[in-house]
Amino acid sequence: MTHFPRLTLASGPVDVSAETLRAMQKPVVYHYDPVFLEIFAHTTELMAKVFQTEYDIVLLQAEAIAGLEAAAASVIEPGTKVLNLVSGVFGKGFESWIEAYGGETIEIAVPYNQAIDPEDVRRAFQLDPSISVVSVVHSETPSGTINPIKEIGRIAHEHGAITIVDTVSGLLSEDLSPEEWGMDIAVAGPQKCLSGVPGMSLIAVSPAAWERMESLNKPLRGSFLSLLDWKSSWVDNRRFPYTPSVSDVYALESVLQQTLDEGVANIVARHQVSARATRAAVRALRLEIWAANDAIATACCTAVKVPEGIDDATLRGHMRSRYGVMISGGYGSIAGKLFRLGHMGLSAHPTSVIAQIGILERSLLDLGLNVQAGAGVAAALAEFSDWDDATYTYA
Repeated sequence: MTHFPRLTLASGPVDVSAETLRAMQKPVVYHYDPVFLEIFAHTTELMAKVFQTEYDIVLLQAEAIAGLEAAAASVIEPGTKVLNLVSGVFGKGFESWIEAYGGETIEIAVPYNQAIDPEDVRRAFQLDPSISVVSVVHSETPSGTINPIKEIGRIAHEHGAITIVDTVSGLLSEDLSPEEWGMDIAVAGPQKCLSGVPGMSLIAVSPAAWERMESLNKPLRGSFLSLLDWKSSWVDNRRFPYTPSVSDVYALESVLQQTLDEGVANIVARHQVSARATRAAVRALRLEIWAANDAIATACCTAVKVPEGIDDATLRGHMRSRYGVMISGGYGSIAGKLFRLGHMGLSAHPTSVIAQIGILERSLLDLGLNVQAGAGVAAALAEFSDWDDATYTYA
């Protein structure tokens, strides 16, 4: 029988706290019981604070991929021109929804270790001013890169387009606000930097996005994917379009409260310094970061090119079976080309980062790679020199 891992340092789902697990043990009640109505309302309020937004919040009862499809289904109709920005697997995958709902895809694509250039977005609008929707991934977890969402959002709004932003692993890895970053439909997930339980889509929706949904020839109604159903039911009337996942809501409320207790800025800082420490360790081991440069490297995980002479699956399997540490590999077209060191949620902390780097070093040596034992750990520790858990100040 396979044992559970000692450390889950994958790129989501990630470890959750004991407090979150306890929250899920609350009684499962009728979703119109007064206590649950209060909890659900409180959870949406907490979610708005974590998103740092005044926009309406929708807590869709399904994993974040459903939230992204719901965004597409709610704003795209036959003939809609969608500028889809592709810098990774998930960006490319969005095109299937554009096509499914009758939209016309205009693609800007870059290699999966690069980021979108906002000036290319501006040129696309100049070539075709009829573009009305921009879809983009903030943090491309599979390739460990980020896109300049704030700049892209500003350009989209200058041209009257709305944006759909996949920030599933971006929320809390960077300090963001949907208003400030031009995110009209921002979709996040609890199982990444929030260290929550998978199974929900966390969505912030702007007034412009609601207006867009209402303006379609056939606004999406009566569908599990309908964001408008959530507006007319929960946002406007405190009713549910269907039965919510009661225990998942308990977990989310707990996670959001833990987040606010620690402080959004502190959690972002934890992720940023953990990412810097991991990149320093990788370079000290003479390995190569997948992202073209540090400016576009995401803070939720570090993608590393698989060194010559070692197979990706063998390395990850060795770390898991021999030492009980679970990390992620590549995904889709970049599978086998990289492995990912996770530092999101609770694992964005020196204890997890150092343990992971130490096991990586040991595993590389076990598999015959010539690395200097301790070099990665020493480099990571140097980046944590200003860490202070007692005061939550992370330089």
